Amino acid sequence: MDAYWNHNTAYHPLLVADARRRGGRVLDIGCGEGLLLERLAPYAGEVVGIDPDGRVIGRARQRLAAVTNHSLMEGDFVATSLTAFGGRFETITCVAALHHMDLRLALLRMRELLSPGGKLLVIGLAANKTLTDMVLSGLAVLPIRVMDRFHGAAHDIGVRIAEPKEALHEIRRTAREVLPGVVVRRRFYYRYLLSWTKPQADEREA
Repeated sequence: MDAYWNHNTAYHPLLVADARRRGGRVLDIGCGEGLLLERLAPYAGEVVGIDPDGRVIGRARQRLAAVTNHSLMEGDFVATSLTAFGGRFETITCVAALHHMDLRLALLRMRELLSPGGKLLVIGLAANKTLTDMVLSGLAVLPIRVMDRFHGAAHDIGVRIAEPKEALHEIRRTAREVLPGVVVRRRFYYRYLLSWTKPQADEREA
């Protein structure tokens, strides 16, 4: 199956490079049709993907048919048990999927599944609710259109989409409550990057 470029896959090199430093096990939440898993697999001991859409999980199985170190699960990340996959993960990625879930519950679950010293990396979408949000998004329209044309952006890849509910300042507030020391930065392509390294001794799990 072919690769493609869009506002989400633009961040795949960053995610793969970061996960490569740790190796081990990687969980991709909202894995869609599996392109990120395919790119992570050569640098991980195991890659696991979960998505609630059985149709795109079927497409992921086709894409990853020759990848021997992958596992896939159809289900709601917050509600589905992952005990069948055993243990925790050195890296957890979540690209354009967090806004489909309850923000606090999803972040709590991510923290639970992350190994001590592991890294959580979220590429997310936020709602424009403040004047700053609207101005910055407006200023980005023209350069993003140029980049879309340059890369031949594939905007419709046949996966579920939803409008984000929380603004960036709301996401930061909740993330800081759940993940002390988290960094949430606005990025290009109407995205933000949330990154958090789990302490070796997580007081909330003691």
